[in-house]
Amino acid sequence: MMKNLWFKQCYVAPILSGEKPDTIRRDSDRLPAAGESVSFSVGPRPPFAVAEIVKRELIDLSALTEARRREVLGIYADEPGPFARLTFQVLYTPRQS
Repeated sequence: MMKNLWFKQCYVAPILSGEKPDTIRRDSDRLPAAGESVSFSVGPRPPFAVAEIVKRELIDLSALTEARRREVLGIYADEPGPFARLTFQVLYTPRQS
């Protein structure tokens, strides 16, 4: 079964256009590894894309730009790290019926 990552609606267009090529998540054994295909959806809706994870790396939030660090901490304020960056390449967008 393919893993699925949920995104906020505001990230759909940047992901599909290639403007957003990565996501930062709290590190977990459940995150996909490099080389895995994963579906992307907004909550429990049908997937809007299928992507391949190109790279998975642990990151230090202090290495991020101030804006990106605020964005990550705004989502994970109550959840301590470590954090992983998943760099991905969109493979295709499934047809919605």
